[in-house]
Amino acid sequence: MMNKPVLPLAKLALIGLLALAAQACKPANDSQTTALVSETKQKSKPNIVLVITDDQGYGDVGVYQNPLLQTPQMDLLHAQSVRLTNFHVSPTCSPTRAALFSGQNSLKAGIWHTVMARSILDAKHYTLAEALRDNGYKTGLFGKWHLGDNYPNRPEDQGFDEVLMHGGGGVGQTPDYWGNTQFGDTYLRNGKPEKFSEYATKVWFDEGIKFIKENKQQPFFAYISTNAPHSPFRAPQAYVEPYLKEGLSENGARYFGMIAYVDEQIGRLRAEIRDAGIEDNTIFIFATDNGSTMSDSRLFGKANMPTYRQRLKDDPNWQSWNYNAGMRGYKTSMYEGGHRVPFFISYPNGNLGQPRDIDSLTAHFDLYPTLLEFAGIDVDKIKQKQELDGVSLKGLIEGQQDNIADRTIMVTNQRVDQPNIDRPMVLMTQRWRYITNAKGSARNPKLKEQLFEIANDPHQDHDVSDEYPEVVADFRQQLKQVWLDNSTRFGTRQLIVVGSDDENPARLNGMDWIEAPNTFDVPVYPGFKPLHHEIQKNAWLNKESQFKPLPWSLMAEQTAQYQISGYLWDKPAGKPVERKYVFVEIDGKVYQNIVHNNANGGELTLPLKQGPFKMKVWFADDEQGVENRLAAIYVYVKRL
Repeated sequence: MMNKPVLPLAKLALIGLLALAAQACKPANDSQTTALVSETKQKSKPNIVLVITDDQGYGDVGVYQNPLLQTPQMDLLHAQSVRLTNFHVSPTCSPTRAALFSGQNSLKAGIWHTVMARSILDAKHYTLAEALRDNGYKTGLFGKWHLGDNYPNRPEDQGFDEVLMHGGGGVGQTPDYWGNTQFGDTYLRNGKPEKFSEYATKVWFDEGIKFIKENKQQPFFAYISTNAPHSPFRAPQAYVEPYLKEGLSENGARYFGMIAYVDEQIGRLRAEIRDAGIEDNTIFIFATDNGSTMSDSRLFGKANMPTYRQRLKDDPNWQSWNYNAGMRGYKTSMYEGGHRVPFFISYPNGNLGQPRDIDSLTAHFDLYPTLLEFAGIDVDKIKQKQELDGVSLKGLIEGQQDNIADRTIMVTNQRVDQPNIDRPMVLMTQRWRYITNAKGSARNPKLKEQLFEIANDPHQDHDVSDEYPEVVADFRQQLKQVWLDNSTRFGTRQLIVVGSDDENPARLNGMDWIEAPNTFDVPVYPGFKPLHHEIQKNAWLNKESQFKPLPWSLMAEQTAQYQISGYLWDKPAGKPVERKYVFVEIDGKVYQNIVHNNANGGELTLPLKQGPFKMKVWFADDEQGVENRLAAIYVYVKRL
């Protein structure tokens, strides 16, 4: 497809003024002129469509040496796009999304975990969505947010005009609507529950397409963020069967089936954009949020691994398959497979030149200034509101520059309540990868520090730290400075607001408990309905007694009486809690009330003063709150 030339804004504005003058003998008044110039500028801004999948790795695309996975639409987009082949994100989802929407390293943005309230993006950030909205864009999110489920941290509070989302980090996680399974679920439209009949991935694309059609006369930003292929691995069976026939495990076949379904929807989305006549002026980006969650051993399963290895030798189509695109490591890893992901950008009107690969070191936080510059928004003015770590890649993508300035990019996998410099980290330059604590220094001190020359050793097999001691010494110093530069939010905690007119009641869930010793001391998955046989070791249904009640860190927006209602299972579950008393502890003071027979929860009415406080809620069979204690996984806090 040939690129259509775009006239400069000044020329477009002049043409508009001349056309206006020719329409009547008398000159247009100032308000008419201003309105026409404004409309012309608005229409010249490119639309932006950003599709991000969840837990899909670099090698989980057919065109990247994967002869088994069929992704014809992603492959076609790849063929028509500029590809950033050295594009890095965080090794887990919330940190990546925080970097994308803040333009900052995820640590500086205040996000370093996916639970324990460490996935809540501070509302003080001036997000990418806010910057676009405030400069004439209609903004919509469809699918996953995972940067806060309560006011003022929801996407509708952070710059999105239209939102349809699931809760938490995956469909069926504790923050999600009770009982969601990806089929016939209830999702939140601008904070209100709405029932759908279709498979989750189709819902996100259906709603994204609807949003685009309704807003095609103005610039728009459509963020379609799928839960697929995040666990639980589920897809319509027709998309799973082909991979079962290829010898994959059930989980592996569902994982690939989820990606195949997303691929089909990407093709449908692009066709709708083309049919709407806006393809040429639309920036279309495809990327993923971290490395693959699926290794070859998980993909095929223990029983099928011998057959898989033999087929690699015997099948000509498989002999070129270098699993995970030849990268070491998967999701959460500091090796390339944990954080280097596919990135395709298409923009017919953008004069991007021929489709090609660009190997310059780039990262998630670069998208913020890049998209603003493509939209004609003054990035320097934005920097007065929001500190940016990212650099604009517009010139690089357009071929106006061969490379960007030398830079060091840090990625880390903290996944703890309080960040620690001894957690796994990687410092990346165009030439080097300096990795600390890749396996955990306590278990293998020899792996505390590694150095790889990435161009010569893409699989990271050869640690050359002994050969380049001066390079290692330099990186050690850089690490200290980078850590210091990104530590501004350490020691702080994001508070969930209760008592606001914007969300009353506020629904709390145990995934946002604080002070948990370990990740799975908080309830992540409540369990899955048996559409498929699944073993989910982290599901908390039938293991409720294992969870110790932990506090939420809250902020009462107003001094008032509050009704605090606790549930072991969420309110829609309607399941009796079968305990005699409910207990609420606020800043160390404990209150109690009776739980009525067959009630699915218990409640108290208490006065709260405006300001921060900690609260935990539990059930028990004795007045001391000890016998047969069960944590309240869900709590509703309503200002009366």
